[in-house]
Amino acid sequence: MELCKEYKAMSFNEGRERLTEKFELDFQENLPQYLDDIDRVIKCSVSSVVTNYDMSDSKLTIHGKTIICLTYMNKDMCTFSNIFEEEFTKSIDIDSGDFASFADIRLETKYSNFRLINQRRIDVHTSLCARICVYRKNTGKCLSECKNAFTRQIKLPCLIDKTSGVCSAEFDETFSISGSGSQIKNIVNSYGICYLEDTKIIKDKMLVKLRIEVSVLYMSDDNNIEKCSNSFSLSKIVDVSDCDEDDKALVEAAISSIYIKSRADSDNVLNEIETVGTVAINYKVSTIAEQNFITDSYIPHYNTDVLRDKVLIKRTPVYYYDDRSDELIFESDKNIIEVIDLKPSIESCTIKESTVKLSVKLSFLYYDDTSQLCYYEKSADLSFKLNDSECEGEGTANIISYDFVIKSTDKIALRLNYSYRVYLFESQNIDYLTDIEANGEISDTGAPELTLYFASKNEDIWDIAKKFSTDMSLIMEENNLSSQIIENKMVLLVPGM
Repeated sequence: MELCKEYKAMSFNEGRERLTEKFELDFQENLPQYLDDIDRVIKCSVSSVVTNYDMSDSKLTIHGKTIICLTYMNKDMCTFSNIFEEEFTKSIDIDSGDFASFADIRLETKYSNFRLINQRRIDVHTSLCARICVYRKNTGKCLSECKNAFTRQIKLPCLIDKTSGVCSAEFDETFSISGSGSQIKNIVNSYGICYLEDTKIIKDKMLVKLRIEVSVLYMSDDNNIEKCSNSFSLSKIVDVSDCDEDDKALVEAAISSIYIKSRADSDNVLNEIETVGTVAINYKVSTIAEQNFITDSYIPHYNTDVLRDKVLIKRTPVYYYDDRSDELIFESDKNIIEVIDLKPSIESCTIKESTVKLSVKLSFLYYDDTSQLCYYEKSADLSFKLNDSECEGEGTANIISYDFVIKSTDKIALRLNYSYRVYLFESQNIDYLTDIEANGEISDTGAPELTLYFASKNEDIWDIAKKFSTDMSLIMEENNLSSQIIENKMVLLVPGM
């Protein structure tokens, strides 16, 4: 029997491999010659970001940068700081091999510590966790129509992940300290925060708008610690193939490199701050589209052979986007008399059972009740539920603004305003048909025109029609059925064809 068939190409980037890779990094840092020796370390903060990746020969290689910010006192009780930058690579075995098209990588710093070796050297240890999804382009074909056969199709709205990547944007800004007439003796501490303000997708392009806020503590020429800050905008146009205006992006942005130094103005007064750095932008672009699959088929009066394949889909996705405000309480083991400089950051965003969980890190410099300059760094979790389902999900959260209140001598209340973008979905393996063949005619010349059949509760009319090599619509019409699923046990009349 010659069949009239049509096929279509599969167009899925399928998340075939999910990995959680934990690894540790060790660095040895030596002070530059122009800085004084270390007498007491006040702060040693560590942050790491992914700056690029590549895949080849069944390996995924992550390229990243680690920023180490050191603040310390010398023997004369003067405060100094320095920023160290280290590059790292991590190779991970993957199963997708040459079939891999791209990977989505989310990096989280689990913990960091340091050891002072001598007055000029500090050793740093950090533990990282990379959550990775490796995507494979499904380049096969599937059956889309067979005019000689009955086909069972399902139509599902699916989350289609189009692409993912890492890129960078550079900045170079100079600003003056407040007009107090003082000069900068040396820099005590610096914070750089990257805010994601907007993303906009047009055909094959994505515009990412960022706001960078730099806060600098410096020792003035009269030996007082002063603070100055500057905020500026930064934009990046990213080439993203096969993307359209209706697509949406999950974007994370973090400072991957920063250099801060004092400089003299045109009057040779040391009262300007120069900041040079790079922002790493990690993105994934997705869309919601309806997909059709033929999941079963048979040819009346013929033995039917079908070929099948499977694809993992994210079905019935729902996109959530909103702003929220939450308060977190952080408790110190010392009395907090005055906060000098403070920075919050969202370290990770995970979704499980329709609940968004954020890990928020708070770090600040403060004076304790002995007038000693101290450093605080801790993480806390906050969560909220998006709906009553138990769906999987993926998303990002970005800080909009923040403020804080010293609730008591050892507690700080952080008020965090942030935006989130989240997809909720159900993961499902779809067993679909790639081809169908007729394999010999069934000898049923003596079959009755009507057959009695004792149907079970919840039995599907499709399965009954396939069993008797007839048309499902004839069974429903003969028995006045409005539903394809049998609600209770009953006797059916099954017409032949």
